Amino acid sequence: MANRVLVAIKGEVKTFWRNKSTIFWTVAFPVLLILLFGAIFSGGGTGRVDIHVQDLSDTPASQAFIVSLVDTGSVNIINVSKGTDIDQYIKDNSPYAVLIIPANFSEAFPGPGQSPTQLQLRTDPTNSGSSIAYSIVAGVASQYNLYFAGGTNWITVGMSDITQTGFSYIDFFIPGVIALTSMTTTIFWMVSVMTRYRTNGIFKKLTTTPITRYEWLTAQILWQLVVVFMSVAVIMLVGILVFDMHLTLTPLAILVIIMSSALFSSMGMIIARFIHDEETASTAANAITFPMMFLSGIFFNLAFMPEWLQAIAKVLPLYYVGEALRNTMVYDNQVAAVNNALVVLVLAVVFFVAGVLLSKWKDE
Repeated sequence: MANRVLVAIKGEVKTFWRNKSTIFWTVAFPVLLILLFGAIFSGGGTGRVDIHVQDLSDTPASQAFIVSLVDTGSVNIINVSKGTDIDQYIKDNSPYAVLIIPANFSEAFPGPGQSPTQLQLRTDPTNSGSSIAYSIVAGVASQYNLYFAGGTNWITVGMSDITQTGFSYIDFFIPGVIALTSMTTTIFWMVSVMTRYRTNGIFKKLTTTPITRYEWLTAQILWQLVVVFMSVAVIMLVGILVFDMHLTLTPLAILVIIMSSALFSSMGMIIARFIHDEETASTAANAITFPMMFLSGIFFNLAFMPEWLQAIAKVLPLYYVGEALRNTMVYDNQVAAVNNALVVLVLAVVFFVAGVLLSKWKDE
């Protein structure tokens, strides 16, 4: 048996190295994801929101308020002159946050003739930066009110990371990329191999050899495991060299990757069982992988999804692979990691058995 499995693996190795596009997507796709999302979320930008300010008061008091906004370190102030038609300005420049300081602003300060004043913040509700702009302006205004009232900050809030010191966005993102790579690499490979074997009549020839379906699928899983760990090595290397990543592969993470390779290889075998046209193989694989890619919490937090979508996400295999990897590599929550890993193990066994039973080489 071992010799037959080894021979099958050698055949797939030769096929892999002859297919340049497969090598490219195995290595380049996860690297592109890391570089793209790492550049977006790892502090490459200013981290500030743009607030366009029209100061109709133009007094030391209003100027001091603008300075207070700048001192938060979260705002870029873009000045709009007093004589500008603000409606036309908004139409011409499409800002997502415009602050109008009224002419009577200084009258709100303590002293004779004191009267309330209201800042006008006009925002674009479709832009996430508008809510941040509101929070900053409201926060500075609250501090002014507290100071004028002679109040004291008896309660303050300190913020720190819930995980070990030194973790960044890329550390949270990497386990998801590993899970995603494990899925896409193995499913697309198995679908491609099986449709090609069927088209070329190789399956019928295999029935005349001693190798069994169980041995053949085992060989595919073992080879894909090698390919997946090649991708993982590249992912970890890029994360460390480019983004100073602090993650390490724990023993449990390695086990999860092994089980996920078996799970998704078997899933690819089942998908390919129902595809009879080599040209539609990649389309069928995309139909399965894309929903899992975007619904399993790899790129987006499930908390932002409707409850019915969250329920769907939690029946997808990729969700449990990603959660197991994050729990062990980021949160150091080994209990939750083991629980999710057990789900991955059960699914791997179920799909492996189903893949073997559904594959009828004589019918191919």
